[in-house]
Amino acid sequence: MRRPLVIANWKMNTTLSDAVVLTTVVRDGLEKISGIEVIICPPAIWLTEISQIVCKDIGHLGLGAQNIYYMPNGSFTGEISAEMVRDVAKYVIVGHSERRDNFGETNAIISRKVSAALDAGLTPIVCVGEKNKSQNSAKEIVGQLQESLVGVNGEELKEIIVAYEPVWSVGSDESASPEHCAKVINQLREIVSTQTPIIYGGDVNSSNIYNFVSRPEIDGVLVGRAGLIASSFIKICRIVAEYKKII
Repeated sequence: MRRPLVIANWKMNTTLSDAVVLTTVVRDGLEKISGIEVIICPPAIWLTEISQIVCKDIGHLGLGAQNIYYMPNGSFTGEISAEMVRDVAKYVIVGHSERRDNFGETNAIISRKVSAALDAGLTPIVCVGEKNKSQNSAKEIVGQLQESLVGVNGEELKEIIVAYEPVWSVGSDESASPEHCAKVINQLREIVSTQTPIIYGGDVNSSNIYNFVSRPEIDGVLVGRAGLIASSFIKICRIVAEYKKII
């Protein structure tokens, strides 16, 4: 069985004091929750400080970066490499829709970042998702993932996490249905390993989480805003753990 995952992407939020308090409360709140892996992805500037809290945890709380550059070092002002992240974290988000939209990242760039992460021993959380809902959505997303994984071999596919995020549903009045997400994930499953976790991201909160994790195709969730509220995030983790234990 693939491991259930709950990943919090804090994006460009929190001060240092906020980050320390939030991580500590989440860590302590997870003490009685088992059966899942929880990953916190704070802003890069807080990774070192947060790693000191996570390293004292109960064993299933991990740390990830929100982005890397694909070169190992050099004159790239403002960037961080996979080798730098490796010293403090185990995971890295790659190809998030906000990176694609705001910074023009292409599948080719994302592919280089995935390879850089794997070469450094990091687990890339590879994000894919369509901007507009259509009957060809699944085909578009499958192509996105295939292009983002160019050069990744069969064994390495076991070392990645795929996050499906229908961009059109984020912050809109129309939420993606669990049935739609399961259909897309089934098609993504055909191009990765049976052991590759595939999770859902898109306005996940403590009210709708059950609808998604009740689907056996969905191995977990990528949480945005709700990940910044300790009580809500812990509740999400508890629901995922309880339901995935049952099945």
